[in-house]
Amino acid sequence: MELQELIQTVQQFELLCQRLTQQPLAGLFNSSFKGRGWSIDHIRKYEVGDNIKDIEWNVTARFRETYVKTFTQEKERLVWILVDVSRSMLPAAPGQGKGKYEVALEISAALAFSAIESQDRVGVVFFSDRVEHVVPAARGKVHFWRIAKELVAARPLSRGTSVAAALQFLVSSHAKSSVVFLVSDFVSDDYATASQVLAQQHELLAVRVVEEREAEVPRLGWVQLRDAESGRTRWQNTSRSGFRQQLAQHQGQVASRFEAAYGPTAVRSLAVGTGGKHLEALVGFLQHAK
Repeated sequence: MELQELIQTVQQFELLCQRLTQQPLAGLFNSSFKGRGWSIDHIRKYEVGDNIKDIEWNVTARFRETYVKTFTQEKERLVWILVDVSRSMLPAAPGQGKGKYEVALEISAALAFSAIESQDRVGVVFFSDRVEHVVPAARGKVHFWRIAKELVAARPLSRGTSVAAALQFLVSSHAKSSVVFLVSDFVSDDYATASQVLAQQHELLAVRVVEEREAEVPRLGWVQLRDAESGRTRWQNTSRSGFRQQLAQHQGQVASRFEAAYGPTAVRSLAVGTGGKHLEALVGFLQHAK
């Protein structure tokens, strides 16, 4: 995908948001998540009418007078977008429409643009089975252009996928509470525990990109198949019922693992296909996210 094509998609997303929700994109993004946090501004002596819950007991005990904490609302929110660039997310072949990475790219760019429109700081983490590249969080339209260029240029250095590795990186390196979007096909080993740990500190939202064609391999007889992540090739009879059952079982396991990790928890999740309508699904997700 070219950079100009991505920018046009983001512009379409902005217009789509206004048409479907009758509100500006920045307003939708602001209302979709928890409000910006509150931090302690300063400590002063207690005055009549102050909330006793705001009493600073350590200072009160030290000076033998009642002191209270005053708070100020943080002026910016920190948004992180974790983007899967593993080999299983490879772009579609020419003439086959959009693949998983093109859809993930468009969703990530739309989220980054939405956050920047609402005056938030946005950072991006590209990962495979390890963290491959980090775009530090910043604000402004110039920063969005940098993110868009990085999304278009991203290529995996490693073949595998580890969702847990990306989550653990964010937990260990960023203590400040953030809104975290995780965009992947989730063809990965167990990531439920890492998700739960991150969700204790951050607001986590998971977006799974599904390639419908992976579950609809045509009956072509014997063909040579190549595993995108391992690189191994093998001959397989695509018409054989055993192969088709095995393929369906694998797809079911990926979906079940995703549902088990995010279905029963407070983590909000969305599954989108590569056949179109993913931007409409994203608008609906943001509209009902809170």
